[in-house]
Amino acid sequence: MQQVVFIITYCVCFMSACQITISGGKFHSNVCKGYQRLESKVDTLTAKLDRSLDMLKKINEQTKDLFYYSVIDRRPNNGVIRNVALNKKIQQSSWLANTRSWGNYICCAVEYANDGNATTFSHTNKDNYPYLWIDLGRVYDIKRIEIINRSESYGERLHDVDITVGRTLNELSLCAHYKGPGKIGEHLIFHCSQQMSGRYVKVTIKAKEYLQLSEVMVFAPEISE
Repeated sequence: MQQVVFIITYCVCFMSACQITISGGKFHSNVCKGYQRLESKVDTLTAKLDRSLDMLKKINEQTKDLFYYSVIDRRPNNGVIRNVALNKKIQQSSWLANTRSWGNYICCAVEYANDGNATTFSHTNKDNYPYLWIDLGRVYDIKRIEIINRSESYGERLHDVDITVGRTLNELSLCAHYKGPGKIGEHLIFHCSQQMSGRYVKVTIKAKEYLQLSEVMVFAPEISE
């Protein structure tokens, strides 16, 4: 930068000398030609400086974006959010009638709660604190949890629900609470009260009740292998 300032100053001096010489009736072509060459160099250096500043600006913006996605959002590079609970290992407190079909609807096995089909549903007995948990297979940064209530009847049975998240089943923390009562086929969306990571997601009714869920979905950024 100091070199550019020096060259510009030197250029101004040459220009002044050239003007004075001409006004005095003498024309020193060598001096003016030297000034023209110097002016051309200044233009070249200025253009290079502008390109460098533009490049630095772009690098700075890219660095800020990388910081946001890698640190603030803690999102992996591919950043694709998907339902990481689909068809994962799942368990519930009991299994009503040990059946997989019921009338015109599909019931009551636990895997119906994360099979991607909202017309099927899991169903427990009337338990004290009935629950259902899903093993995601690895630890994920949980973005949201969605629940679809039983689709054809008894939607009000979904109430006083705790949704917990943790790295093991023995260290679960509360993500969200749903007072209810629910409605038939209701689609509920929960965001944890704080940023949470975990491998296990558990849904528990804190009462003596049937737990019957059409779908439990856990959305988190995809993690590259």
